[in-house]
Amino acid sequence: MMKRLLLIFCLVAFNYGISQTVSDLINAVDISELTLTLNEFSGEVSTVVDGNTVTILNRVSNSDNNLAADYLLQKFNAISGLTVNNDIYAAGANGGRNIIATQLGQTNPNDIYIICAHYDSVANYCADDNVSGTAAVLEIARILSQQNTDNTIVYALWDQEEIGLVGSNNYAEAATVRGDNILAVLNMDMMAYENDGDNEFDIDVRNIGNSLAMKDDIISALNTYKLSNAIDLTANVVDPGTPQSDHKPFWDEGFTALLLGEAWSTGDRTPHWHLPTDRISTLDLDYYHDMVKLAMAYTATKAGLNTLSVAEFDGLNVNLFPNPIKDNLNIKLSNVVETKVNIYDINGKKLHEQKISNINTTIDVSEFSSGIYFVKLMNNKGERTLKLVKK
Repeated sequence: MMKRLLLIFCLVAFNYGISQTVSDLINAVDISELTLTLNEFSGEVSTVVDGNTVTILNRVSNSDNNLAADYLLQKFNAISGLTVNNDIYAAGANGGRNIIATQLGQTNPNDIYIICAHYDSVANYCADDNVSGTAAVLEIARILSQQNTDNTIVYALWDQEEIGLVGSNNYAEAATVRGDNILAVLNMDMMAYENDGDNEFDIDVRNIGNSLAMKDDIISALNTYKLSNAIDLTANVVDPGTPQSDHKPFWDEGFTALLLGEAWSTGDRTPHWHLPTDRISTLDLDYYHDMVKLAMAYTATKAGLNTLSVAEFDGLNVNLFPNPIKDNLNIKLSNVVETKVNIYDINGKKLHEQKISNINTTIDVSEFSSGIYFVKLMNNKGERTLKLVKK
């Protein structure tokens, strides 16, 4: 009975945001979850999208891969703690769609870390390229989203990488225009093939932004958790690293970024690259599991795991209305107490800041574009972040 009660407590604690350690989160990376996504998203097995049983055979760029995008949208929407953006940057069946999910930081929402992968392909299946990276992003989002983090995490899945890094370039250029404070971009592309038994992987980096320091952070995470036998990998640093993946547009904009992937530098990359023979049966799932654990170790460390529980963050009783909103945002507090109000866009950029001291306050947001925003309120009763939809 005692064991059962302990198990129930652990499940409740994890699901409701009581802070875990980085080691806990590494151990939560589930190879069965990863394998399920590998099978469903590469078309090895059927799945259900929007209530219909389907097989996702086509993820080819500019060849109506919208079913694949719908699957990813559904996966993110099923995860609590995320705000999801269906980023259609080029309309039409053969247009472009990035699928973006944001976990707003509770302490430093303006500090943004991006973990990303491309989901499009050049042929059917293409499990390593790049269902492996896509599944890793989804798995890390599934686990880390249940924690209160100091910093904002953006989980990004790019379209049209295979025809010129189009989706990530669109986002990176827009991020520069917005003035996003992106501190690092971890791009994962082809991370599940290992054939010679040495468990090597590549970190492709260049001296742009703080990318070299980011490389050091990943190696530090590897060394820390390798000592505890949680991760069995060996790093190869490639400098100057390849520009042939979705970290490059961020380099072009001067952001800190690098690529995490299998060991191309030593010739141990899949021979099935860009072929329909790139199937799950060719992958090393133990190696892949460790690669995702490493990505989790880095991301969780940079996210900053906050020790407060969800209940403590919700100590502030507040109501926002109307929601969705058109012009004026009304804020109603339960008590007269000086409260700081910050409004952020979906990318974590602060758009508005003021202090209020009345029970009822109105803020003009008519100049805001249509979309999703976060309203963060802070006073001596606690902190709370609420989602706002602007029509």
